[in-house]
Amino acid sequence: MPIKDRLPSTEQLIESLPLSREFLSRLGVLAGQTTRKLSISSVSVSNASLNDVEISKVNLGNASIGNLAITNSSARLANSSALLNNVRALVSLDFRLHWEIDLGWVGHWQGASDLGELDIPVELGDVEVPDLDNIELAMPRIDIPQLLAEMKPITNLQLGTFTVSETDLGKLAVPSAGLNLTGLGVGEVSVSSLEIPGASSQTLEVAKATPEQALTLPGATLSNLQIPQIQIPQIRSGDFQADAAASPHSLSVDLGILKVTLQVTPTVHLNVGAMVISDAELSAELGAVQLQDIQLPVAIHGITAKAFEANGVSVNQITF
Repeated sequence: MPIKDRLPSTEQLIESLPLSREFLSRLGVLAGQTTRKLSISSVSVSNASLNDVEISKVNLGNASIGNLAITNSSARLANSSALLNNVRALVSLDFRLHWEIDLGWVGHWQGASDLGELDIPVELGDVEVPDLDNIELAMPRIDIPQLLAEMKPITNLQLGTFTVSETDLGKLAVPSAGLNLTGLGVGEVSVSSLEIPGASSQTLEVAKATPEQALTLPGATLSNLQIPQIQIPQIRSGDFQADAAASPHSLSVDLGILKVTLQVTPTVHLNVGAMVISDAELSAELGAVQLQDIQLPVAIHGITAKAFEANGVSVNQITF
């Protein structure tokens, strides 16, 4: 006889167990239910409180500021002197000749010719400006686009007690893994609602909380900022160039039938090695400073709280 024919059937194994068939049937139903997810229609909490809330670190990342606008600002520079280092000038003289010939009924001719340019280099060395007093600067608007601000993390943040009211959670799906049922001896159970007077926990810990997207702030405005008069021992600039063109000057000679005009246009090209402003007194007023389109990534580490209490917990429509 084959070995499989000599093995007892499933029905014979069940009959040989010292358990009733009804108990084994209920045990099979419960085993099937624990492999499914627990679905809860809604959970509502009337009020809850978290005591001694502490956050070990809040990483703010780098804040991206779309635009910084400063409007209606003014500054005043007083009681200062300036020194221009290594000043070199190039004086360019542009010559142009205008002529006119008048022979009466014979004819009349006129024209102009460029005679070229004459460059005169001048070494001025250091130039001192002894008195820069009561210089008023008015700036209607200054726009600084695309700023990046490095934000330092906030550590050991103490938030005290949090109170939360009217909290609702809808359509919860809880995995059944880890769910233990002890002493359940009911064949079929239908729970439409469950009211819990209160719930409490001694501690609450969250290792890390990070939103998927950066925090978007619409903007901030600081109005009527005044910077009191401050002493600045020294302000030093790098090298810079400046050009200045003067009005043309003319010299004319009239010989009757011949009129000649020589026109000279001077231009000064200035090269300064550095400008040093000493002993300055500076004060300023800013009408408004606007921060626009702020993007701020946030990551929270180490959230702990003590004595969590929830009152008026209501659970509706529990199904397996």
